[in-house]
Amino acid sequence: MKKSLVAALATSATAVLLAAPAAPATAASPYCNQTAPNSSILFYNQDTGSTGTATLSAGNYQYKGGFNLPTGYTHAAASRDSMLLYNADTGAGETGTFTAGRYSRVERFDDFSTGWSIVEASGDSIIFYDADSGHGVTGTLKRGRYHEVRQYDNFSTGWAFMAASCDTLLATTARKGSSEFPKSNVGYGSLKGGVFTNVDNRDGDVFLGTLVATKDTVLGMARNGSELQYRLASATNGTVGAFRDIGTSGVWNLVGRTSDSLFFYKDDGTAWISKLSRGNYANVGPLNEVSSGWTIIEGGV
Repeated sequence: MKKSLVAALATSATAVLLAAPAAPATAASPYCNQTAPNSSILFYNQDTGSTGTATLSAGNYQYKGGFNLPTGYTHAAASRDSMLLYNADTGAGETGTFTAGRYSRVERFDDFSTGWSIVEASGDSIIFYDADSGHGVTGTLKRGRYHEVRQYDNFSTGWAFMAASCDTLLATTARKGSSEFPKSNVGYGSLKGGVFTNVDNRDGDVFLGTLVATKDTVLGMARNGSELQYRLASATNGTVGAFRDIGTSGVWNLVGRTSDSLFFYKDDGTAWISKLSRGNYANVGPLNEVSSGWTIIEGGV
């Protein structure tokens, strides 16, 4: 994870998450079964460092308070009890505990590798991925601390979107043009104990777009002109089920998750809350008086 590890390593050209034989589906993470789901969600402004936290559980939102963090963070990922914030330009970062809508810093870093494309967390683990080189690093994210576990040089390049439930990671490709690439390639596996284990890959039936996941369900949001097309599937035990259409909406700038709910957000402060759990989606309604200008919205699982 240090700067000396940022070499552009050789990668597989095939559209799978790992260039390795598929492993059988693994049992649900004991950590997920034995720990409480995380209802915490954080709002952050990259330019000012302004930060707010709240809880969002079963569609019920409660603001907890505001404070300031260092400016410049480009990525955030939250697990069952912890948060990691990262600056892809400088390699700066920090971790802390993140429960009951409260963030408390535990460690600060200035030597993360720069340039990670995606940072995503499951219940107890986190993955850093570089779409250009296929290089990746996984580790644990628990009790406010990050611990590197494994490095990978055989991830496929070009994954555009990732989302993790409590124990399952899904990755998809971007649509480069509706006629040439009308569908998403899909790869998935388990992400637990600080290790990613590839389970399967497939050609998707449709373009899934941006991904977000709660503790057991993943939602794809595909841009189609002025609308988003929503499709959802189960995401447990290292396996992702078949996606089904659930409708459309207007376009949102950011979507944050908690263990069972989603927070949809536009830059002007327009916000909407929904529930996403056990393979089902349900609208809750708008949320008023939300600040404008948030650049990151990230919640636990």
